[in-house]
Amino acid sequence: MDLKKHLRDRNLKWNWDAIAKYCIENPASIAKILDYCTDEEIIIQQNAGAVLGKLIDHDKQVLYPYQQRFIAILSQNPHDAVKRGMMRVYQWLAIDEEIEGELFNYIIKYLANPEEAIAIKAFGMTAARRICEKYPELANELLPYIETLVEQKVSAGVTNRGKKEMKILNALI
Repeated sequence: MDLKKHLRDRNLKWNWDAIAKYCIENPASIAKILDYCTDEEIIIQQNAGAVLGKLIDHDKQVLYPYQQRFIAILSQNPHDAVKRGMMRVYQWLAIDEEIEGELFNYIIKYLANPEEAIAIKAFGMTAARRICEKYPELANELLPYIETLVEQKVSAGVTNRGKKEMKILNALI
């Protein structure tokens, strides 16, 4: 499969799903998807980010070995679609201990930024809460950001997700 051609041509769920299935069957292609997350063409970045979300739907651990690459990509402030895809992945992926702190810091930054996309915030809340389950002392740091988003009612999705995450975080404290 010519991954770049498929990423360029179709911004559709069925296409992302087909690419994800191909990547599961051909694991070496996952590294190429990550390369495309920082491609110069925006459409390629967007679709590569969407494929990450589809990969986790097919296999909850297939992306585990790539977490250092995820952090390197996040450090470049990629397109929102890439951040959204990565935050979606971290709702389910076992988070490597080596990147927990950096990931948590990125999520806090996303939650604090009023310009950040809603889905990034919603998925990020869950990913950060999962880190807090391992390190309950971090719940006190995460809670104020979620409380602010819930109070501001930035969106129904963020408000709903925030209330659920706050309940879990309060139980950790």
